[in-house]
Amino acid sequence: MKHIFLIAANFAAYLLFICKCFTLMEGMLYGKHYGMTFRLCIGIVNAALMVAMALHVPINLAYSFTVLLLFAELWSVFMRPLKDTIFVTVSVMMNIMCLRGMVISIFAIIANKTLHEVCGTPDLFLGALLASNILEWLSLFVIMHYIRMEDLRFAMHNKTQSRYIIVWASLCVLFMFRSSGIYVRDYSVPFMFIDHFSYCFILLLSFYYILVYTMRLNRALKVREINKNLSIALGNKIQLQSALMRDALFTAQANLTQNKIISGLEVYCEPVENIPTEYDRWFEYVKSKIYPDDYDIFYKSLERRNLLSNYEMGIEPKPFEYRRFGADNFYHWVRLVLRMFKDVETGDVHLFGYAFDIEDEVRNRQTLLRCAQTDLFTGLYNKVTTETIIGEEVRKGAGILLLLDIDNFKTVNDRFGHETGDHVLKRISELLTDTFRKCDVVGRIGGDEFMIFIRDTTDISIAEDRAAEILKRLRSGINCGGQRLFITVSIGIVVIDEKIDSFSLAYNRADSALYRAKHGGKNGYFIYDGNVKYSVC
Repeated sequence: MKHIFLIAANFAAYLLFICKCFTLMEGMLYGKHYGMTFRLCIGIVNAALMVAMALHVPINLAYSFTVLLLFAELWSVFMRPLKDTIFVTVSVMMNIMCLRGMVISIFAIIANKTLHEVCGTPDLFLGALLASNILEWLSLFVIMHYIRMEDLRFAMHNKTQSRYIIVWASLCVLFMFRSSGIYVRDYSVPFMFIDHFSYCFILLLSFYYILVYTMRLNRALKVREINKNLSIALGNKIQLQSALMRDALFTAQANLTQNKIISGLEVYCEPVENIPTEYDRWFEYVKSKIYPDDYDIFYKSLERRNLLSNYEMGIEPKPFEYRRFGADNFYHWVRLVLRMFKDVETGDVHLFGYAFDIEDEVRNRQTLLRCAQTDLFTGLYNKVTTETIIGEEVRKGAGILLLLDIDNFKTVNDRFGHETGDHVLKRISELLTDTFRKCDVVGRIGGDEFMIFIRDTTDISIAEDRAAEILKRLRSGINCGGQRLFITVSIGIVVIDEKIDSFSLAYNRADSALYRAKHGGKNGYFIYDGNVKYSVC
């Protein structure tokens, strides 16, 4: 009964040890994680093999089989590089063999038997295995709670140090094979037990000392590597700052917490004594130097309380563009790049600003935008841009949409030629530009079709006045190459209100009004307001 109990206890202790050992291996050979069911299956198989070998296989053969089995399992389960697998294998075997050797020595002294007799007596040997399994579990517990996995992994990945540990642990394992082969014979000298215990203890202690020393070296290397990276980053930062200051139109610095301007006052082309040194007063002073349309973004980006509030929320200020009054009495485009940091000693929040002249960049950008938006022949908005802008205005819900079509334009082309037709298109474009405000949208959406949107009004009399003016001015004809052409147009008008919520609906109604103007005699306009109204000038 006692024998069966020891076998069962050994099986359970070895199972616990393997499950704990699996956690350590997952930490070192990272990349895969396995559930408890998988661990139990591996543990049960290994525990059964270890207990069976302990009862029927000589200790050295059992150690040899354990080493090979452990390596094979690690290799197949984790599929890590050979060096890493060997590192973990010899490290685990080093612990198992040394602890087991020390426990067998203690059992021999307590039972007053030789090492050979302890290994040859099933109950004694099972008791020694049980004690060693429990100690192995405790040693793994200590390792996992007091040694960081990243240190072990770092030691494994450092080729020189990992090879050194592998060689030393392998030698320790070989020494334990030799120890087992020599000391388990019929030696009864008490010093032999002490010698064997000391031998195992020194090997285990030396291995842990080397491991800890390696970890300290790793930490020192890591610190040196971090310092090196910091030095490189600092050098890059200094170079970047120098480049920014070299290319910047001007730089400025302020203490936002103390509400003070530190530098950058001289950029406003006035005596420094006339410029406020308090940030808030300076901000009000600068208002007169900013183009009125850009003041909103300037206020949101540079107002002191906004900056401090965003900084506390972890929101970094973004670069922004604005027009600033220059020494030549003209506004110039500037891009301001902002950086904020907190002084570690005082806790004050500082602001740095780097301003760059982007006048040429903005002009090039505006030129490209105009080219993309403009009908190159007439200079008006093209079809896509016209529909996009008017679509946005229609969604706002207030305005008047006009569709204008040149009457019998095909006849003009056929009778007088395309060059004359082109001239007519240009004159009509100029007439529309003169008739409507700059804030209104005027575009060419087809060969002889134009679209106009009068912003911010639903007063139909304004549209009627504009349509009547166009028709009236065309009565006098268009001078073209020494001859006078009399051109008429038809116009469809629709008022945009809350009932019209899409561009397509507005366009269809204006197009219906234009259709009625065309089929009502041309040279006139229709207003779509539910009850279609026709008027001719």
